Amino acid sequence: MRVLYIDHYAGSPTAGMEYRPHAMAVEWARLGVETTIVAGTFSHLRKRNFPDAVPGRPYDIDGVEFRFLPTRTYEGNGVGRVLSMVEFVGRGWLAAARIARELEPDAVISSSTYPFDTYFAQRVAALSGAVLVHEVHDLWPMTPIELGGNSPRHPLMWAMAVAEKSAYRNSDAVVSILPNVEPHVRGLGIGTPVIPIPNGIDPDTGGQPADDAFVELVDGLHSSGRKVIGYAGGMTHANAMDDFIEAMGHLSEEPVTAVLIGDGLFRRELEARAAALGAQVLFFGMMPKAQVHDALSRCDALYIGSKASPLYEFGVSANKIFDYMLTGVPIVNAFASEHSPMVYADCTVRADAENPRDIARAIQAAVDLPTDTRRQIAEASTAWVREHHALSVLASEFLEVLSHRDRV
Repeated sequence: MRVLYIDHYAGSPTAGMEYRPHAMAVEWARLGVETTIVAGTFSHLRKRNFPDAVPGRPYDIDGVEFRFLPTRTYEGNGVGRVLSMVEFVGRGWLAAARIARELEPDAVISSSTYPFDTYFAQRVAALSGAVLVHEVHDLWPMTPIELGGNSPRHPLMWAMAVAEKSAYRNSDAVVSILPNVEPHVRGLGIGTPVIPIPNGIDPDTGGQPADDAFVELVDGLHSSGRKVIGYAGGMTHANAMDDFIEAMGHLSEEPVTAVLIGDGLFRRELEARAAALGAQVLFFGMMPKAQVHDALSRCDALYIGSKASPLYEFGVSANKIFDYMLTGVPIVNAFASEHSPMVYADCTVRADAENPRDIARAIQAAVDLPTDTRRQIAEASTAWVREHHALSVLASEFLEVLSHRDRV
């Protein structure tokens, strides 16, 4: 079987995110499936791009075949990024006959976050007689409308809405990373099968020991009788870090210290607010990803949160959630969604999103959990990830969709 995976932003372990297409291709190769990923020469998500790649030529990127379409460099979410979308989809559409002839795919996946790549994918699938699957990362145009403040009447939002409906209607199946997208698709009057296949992780990748300075910091806090709640990720308002700092302000007289791994645009603002509140918050800074698992495992509880948004009705599947759950450490879940692995596994201390006082309550409860309860949480959370989010399991589920047109 041959799979054509179209993702403008696809990356690899050495090139940087997006990782999912490469990870699926690696797992499928173990099952005897050949995969070619078609990506743009530039992506704002990658740490390594491919400006000199020759269009149509195969390249081995970390053991997976890539082919590249020329796309411009850009910064931010302005006109440059939109033009790069036009370039990727337009050049792909023009090259569709050659791609179908050379690769002879049995299945074609459109997966570029934005929905316009469906036109490219539909053309290749029609020319090759392949199964066509549209993979949903986020709901566009709903995401830029809800989070970016764009008007639904904006021509670009209108064009995305048209493309989204075309993708759902003209594909053999919709595979969604988000767990609760089917109500949205049905709300558009479209009956295409929707199969949730979330993000995943290799649960047996233990990583590296945490930085010595981090170990000394946490050990020192424990030695002085303090509990530690950890966080790893961006210092952004989207991750509700402002609510977390406010919550720690409510705990300023308690023996609880927050240790935050990461950086971001609002770090200085958050540091200033923590100081003003007298909150016991330590900003550790960046850490290599391979060390994060061990670092978080040393904490008494972990925090994850979000702002309230209609988008979260469709669920979340962020890789950070699996990283957290695999530690077995109790998680304070202030994420505004009823559809997430944390909720399904029933292994967290829930808190109301955007409610610092309730988040403070949950933090105190999580760090004070008795040993037996902590053991039960650890068993439930790690078992859930292994059963439902191991890459090998998800790749097999995805392959079932690609292999059986009659089942979708």
